[in-house]
Formats: sequence, C-alpha cells, structure tokens
Amino acid sequence: MAERGGQGLAGVTPERRSRPRGPERPYNLRTIQGAVAVLATVGGLGVIRLLQGTAAQAELLAWFLAPLLAAICLALLLIREMRRVERVRQMRSDSEQRFRTAVEAARCGIWEWDLAADRIFMSEVTAALFGWRSGEVEGQQVLDRVAPGHRDDMREALATAAIYGDFDVSFRVPPIAGARPVWIDFRGRGFGESPEGGFARIIGVALDVTEERLAQARAQSAESRLRDAIESTSEAFVLWDRNGRLVMCNKNFRSYFQLAPEILKTGVGREQVERSARLAIRQEYPAPGGRRGVREAELADGRWVQISERPTSEGGLVVTAADITVLKTQEEARRIKEEELRRAVTNLELSQEQLSELARKYEAEKIRAEAANQAKSDFLANMSHELRTPLNAINGFSEIMSGELFGPLGDARYRDYSKDILSSGQHLLALINDILDMAKIEAGKLNLRFEPICVEEIAEDAIRLVRNRAESAGLSLVLDFVDLPDVEADHRAVKQILLNLLSNAIKFTPRGGKVTVAAELRDDPLGQRVKVSVQDTGIGISAADLERLARPFEQVESQHSKTTQGTGLGLALTKSLVEMHGGLLDLKSAPGQGTTASFALPLRQSRPSALPGAAAA
Repeated sequence: MAERGGQGLAGVTPERRSRPRGPERPYNLRTIQGAVAVLATVGGLGVIRLLQGTAAQAELLAWFLAPLLAAICLALLLIREMRRVERVRQMRSDSEQRFRTAVEAARCGIWEWDLAADRIFMSEVTAALFGWRSGEVEGQQVLDRVAPGHRDDMREALATAAIYGDFDVSFRVPPIAGARPVWIDFRGRGFGESPEGGFARIIGVALDVTEERLAQARAQSAESRLRDAIESTSEAFVLWDRNGRLVMCNKNFRSYFQLAPEILKTGVGREQVERSARLAIRQEYPAPGGRRGVREAELADGRWVQISERPTSEGGLVVTAADITVLKTQEEARRIKEEELRRAVTNLELSQEQLSELARKYEAEKIRAEAANQAKSDFLANMSHELRTPLNAINGFSEIMSGELFGPLGDARYRDYSKDILSSGQHLLALINDILDMAKIEAGKLNLRFEPICVEEIAEDAIRLVRNRAESAGLSLVLDFVDLPDVEADHRAVKQILLNLLSNAIKFTPRGGKVTVAAELRDDPLGQRVKVSVQDTGIGISAADLERLARPFEQVESQHSKTTQGTGLGLALTKSLVEMHGGLLDLKSAPGQGTTASFALPLRQSRPSALPGAAAA
C-alpha cells in the first residue's frame, strides 16, 4: 500500500515519471540485451572455432579477447545504468518526502480511497482527525465515524466522484472521550479506470476546518445579534457598500420613509432607494451648527427626523435617522414661550411705568390724606375745647335749674324744660367724647394702662350706672358671674366696653325684656381667656345688618332704630378697644330672638397693645 500511496502522491504512472537530465546519455534495457546477445554469438563462434582446431593462435586470441573486452564494457555500462536508476529513485523519494512534509506541516492530511475494495489509506494527519493511527481502514468505518447527519452527503459525494472524478465534501466527526468535535473537508480527484467505467480510486487531502467553522458560527451569531440590535433601535438604519449597493436596513428605515419591501432588496442601488425615500420628505434643512453630514427633515406624516451620514472604513456609508419630533415640538413651544415672555416683559415695563406713575400719585394723595387727617385731628382737638366749655355751662345751669337749688321756678313747665336741656347737653357731650375717642384710636394716640382688674367688679359698676335707665325702660338686669381670676386690662376701657354693650341692649330691647351679663373662663389654643357676654331679648338683627355693624357711624336701619338716638360709634369703639386688648368681639343675633354680644380677654398681656392707627402708620 505504501508503494501505491507513493504512486498516488506522484500523481503519474511509472511510464510517465520524469527522467533525470544531465551529461550522461540514457541507455535502454533492450540495447543492453542486444549487446549481450551479440557477445554471446561471438563467444559461441569462438568456441566452435576452438573445437574445430582450424583457427590460428592469433585468431583464437582475438576470438577470446574481443568478447572479454566487450563483456567488460558491458559490465561498466550496467554499473553506470544501475547508478543512474538509483539516483532517479532517490530523487523521486526525496520529492515525495518533501511533498508529504509540506502537506502535513500545513495540517493537511493525505488519503487514498480504493472504491473497488472499499478501503482507504490515511496519513498520520488524516487518521488523527478521526482519532485513529495512520494506515488502511474499511470505508464503512470511516462512514461510521462521520456524524449521522452528514453520512448521506459522504455517500453522494463518493458516487459522484466514481463517475465524474471530482470529490469535495465537508462533514463533522463527533468527539471521542471528551475531545471536541472536528469539522473536516475531504477534497480529491479520481484516477485509475474501473472495469465498470468511471474511476477506481480517489486520492486527495483532508483539511481540519473546525476553527473556520467556529469562526463562521461566531460571525453568524455576531451578525444575528447586530441585526437584532439594529432592528430594536429606535433610529432608522441603512448600510451601503463601497459601490453604493444596499447591505442591510431595519424596519424603522422602511417605516420612516414609507418604502415597500420589494424596493429594499439586498444589492439594490442607493440612488433608486433614495429617490423613493425623497417622496416621503416634505422639506429638509441643514442641521443647527452646520455639522457635516447631518441634516433635518420634516416627513409627510408630520414627524421630524435628523439624518446622519458617516463613511465606513471600507468606503461604504452608514445612514441613520433619529426621530426628533419631541425636540422640535419643545423648540416650538419654547419659541412661543419666549415670544410670550418678551410680550410679558414689554407689558411689565409698561406696567412698571404705570405703577411708578401711580406710586407718585399715591404719594401725593397720601400726603394730602395725612394733611387732611391732621387737619381733622387739629379741628377735633380745637372743637373739643370749644364745645365742652359751653356744654359744661349748659349742663351745669340746667342741672341747677331742674333741681331748683335757688328756689322754685314758678311754672312747672320750666322744670321740665331744664331737664330736657340737661338731657340734650349730656347726650351731645357723650357724642363729642365718642367722636374724640374714635379719632384718638384712628390716630394711634389712645394709650391703655394694663393692670390686674376684677371683671366682676367692673360689670357691677357698669350695671349700677345703667340700672336707672333700664328700670325706666321696664327692663330687668341680671349679673351671672362665676369665680374668675384677675385679668390684665385697662380698667377704664373695659368699663366703657361694658357700658356700650349694655346701652345698646337697653336701647333695642322692648319693655318687659331682660338683659343678662355673664362671664366664664375658657381654654384657648393661645392661652386661657375670660369671655364676657351681654345677652338681651330685644328685636334682634338680620344677618345682612350684622355684616355692617361695628363700623363707624353704622346703624341698624329699621323702623324701631330710627326713633332711637345714637351716632353708630358705640360698637366701633367697643370693637377697637377689644382688639387693643388682644381680644375679639363676636355678635350673634336673629330678628325677634335677641342679640348676644361677647368678647374674650386674655388673662395676661404678652405684648404691648397694638393700636389700629399705629399699625396703619
């Protein structure tokens, strides 16, 4: 088999092998055989002449020397021919050895398949690929080592090679004892005629393509991952080769530019695709900043995309299109906001000018108002002296006359007239005092003196002062107090508050009614407070009128109140004095159900009294 393998490696038959070239003339075996026959004939004739005894001695010597010399020459020729043949054989062996070494050094195995005997010879490299040692094996053994899925391909390739001579098949060899699987390429050509026709043998090489297959699998996997990544990206993507032919694109590219699938076939020209894509573009603009290879386009469906073109290292082109509709919408909204802001700034500047003008006018009006208020205060201060002096005289003389201190007046009507004069003078004096007190409060010039006081004692004094008036009106006064602690307050102000509330209750309560003064200690989120209330069974006040009360010169507009004297300053003074103590005046009433006026005073004053006028100043 080795001899046969050597013949296969040479790739030629013995008759076609090349002969050495050199100065020696090649000799043919038939020529040597003819020379030997002639030498034998001459030697035979010499023996016959020797046996006849007729030849001379010189002739005999010639008959013997000539064949001897010819034999010597022939022997030399044979030796020379044998050396030449040995050299040719050695050259052939060296050539085969170099070829084998070169092939096996490249990890390329050699094999020869005898189709008639179904046996295959394998070199060491080829056998190692199957996990065997070099030598001959049965063809079925080789098929058994091939992966089941590739055996039919092997049989078909053998049948084709037996007829046409070309043999090329790739198959996988399963691993043995934990080794890795191997991919092998068998490539060969048929030689030797078969009795049935075709080729009797196939000789070729075996290549280990495992790494190539693994690299191909990794490349396919990487390409698959790349395609998945490109398909999953939100941008449109398209790749062109160096000749402007389509390599790949994703679904977003088809969707953005409304391209039919039959247009985007691999290998189609770029101009054809871009011509169809331009139909979906309404308008294009250069990218902001003048970036090279970047532009913005508005699509027919209203979306905006930013198209970027970048060359590849192989001379191709990558084109991406990102959806920037949201950015464009934000830019438009920002532009509108900026315009609105500019208009607002302009309006603010105009308003600022108007406000400045109004401020100047307000300052002038404020100065005039303060001057008028000062003039009013001065007028009230002057009038208080001018009015009180004659009123004191009127009240004093009328009181003397009504009391007839210097004797009878004569007619009884004089006494009644003097009483009316005294009542009117006292009412006018009270009116002037109320107006002056309200003016002091508004000017912030009314000072309170806080000291511990007994609210019950002050209430008793106030009831004592109005009791005669209540009895004259047919009303009963009730004092309902419990044990209360002393309160830090102004004695005169609290007494005035109670007198104002009692006066209003007596004034608006019909004959036979009742006025009750009550007090209690209550817990407040800001501390303990004493709540004092004045409750009557009078005519009551409507909800609409309650909103107007406690304002200066406000009165309840009813038929009954129109016949009652009053300036409407009592509740306003009361409310201001209560607030100066840190309290709150509360009015509750309903028509025909009476009125309850209450106020709560803190037990301790935590800060100086805040005057309304001072606060306004």
